[in-house]
Amino acid sequence: MFLKYLEIKNIRSISSYQMEFSNGVNLIYGENGVGKTTILEAIHTLSISKSFRSGYRKNIQKIDTEVMSIVGHVSGKVEKKITYRKTLLQKKIKINEVVVEKNSDLIGVFPSIVLSPEDIDIVSGGNSARLTYVNKILSISNKDYLHTLTRYSKIIKLRNRCLGTKRPYSEIVVWDEQLPVLAEKIWQYRIDFFEQFNVYFKEFWEKIIPSELARIEHKPPKYENQKSLLLDLKSRFEKDKIRGITSVGPHKDKINFYFGNIDIKDQASQGEKKIFLVVLKVAEVKYLHKITNKKPVLLLDDLFAKLDSSRGKKILQLIDNKYQTFITTTDNSVESYFNNFEKVNFIKLKKNNELCSVA
Repeated sequence: MFLKYLEIKNIRSISSYQMEFSNGVNLIYGENGVGKTTILEAIHTLSISKSFRSGYRKNIQKIDTEVMSIVGHVSGKVEKKITYRKTLLQKKIKINEVVVEKNSDLIGVFPSIVLSPEDIDIVSGGNSARLTYVNKILSISNKDYLHTLTRYSKIIKLRNRCLGTKRPYSEIVVWDEQLPVLAEKIWQYRIDFFEQFNVYFKEFWEKIIPSELARIEHKPPKYENQKSLLLDLKSRFEKDKIRGITSVGPHKDKINFYFGNIDIKDQASQGEKKIFLVVLKVAEVKYLHKITNKKPVLLLDDLFAKLDSSRGKKILQLIDNKYQTFITTTDNSVESYFNNFEKVNFIKLKKNNELCSVA
């Protein structure tokens, strides 16, 4: 599966853009502000109906325009045309001219995996960013996980609201009785995920930095059965009521990324964190391909930032031509990094979205 053709109108600074892409590596380069990231945002929007730039999702449409649109032709076992159209009042998504009623129905049709500068929080930030990352992978690859997690999160939100308003336990027990079965399912899905994902992560890490140890660790709490979790929720009730939050459950799982024997956020350099993050994303590509039997598109925004040429070339050892990859950079000199690649589509963007030197 790969994106053969893209057409976008009125997104951020781009009024109009059309381009055919290679099914291998597409390197998009040019100065800041010419629309490189915008092209990746458009591709990602065809995948899950929103931009990957969390702080800018509501403002993707170009200012002072009435309509924005994205059209992508996806090549695979079955050709697909995905259309995303948005006005100031509504949006409409179509697959082969059939309207998609729910955003969740789009997920998985054209999977994409993105690495952006914002993602550094996955390795540098707290546990919440790591949980969000894992939940996203599992939600894309497993509809039952998505539905289970959605139900669990709604109940936790309702339970916390009751805790915050100091309700008695007799009003909260109705939520507690529903949580154990949902929690057990979520934990089992996560255990299975990490067992397989860690194999891919180790494979790719050893390919580029075999001299350094790195690993991922997930330790969910251990309960004998669902009843024991229910009893634990009840025993924590008074303390939870004081804090206004539920202190136990899958939403409190700890995920550690180790570089050596220390969490990577506490000791690694910016370059080492970037490499760790890229390995995570490449392992994610292989995991989703294995689980869904669909080849995800890999979107690498500003890939070579914070990396010297040696590390930049190391990272490219992970790029496999069997997956369509889009890479953006401001550094023209990185063309030389790709001398050993069979096919690379070099796309140079200039101001006003003018294209040149495409090969």
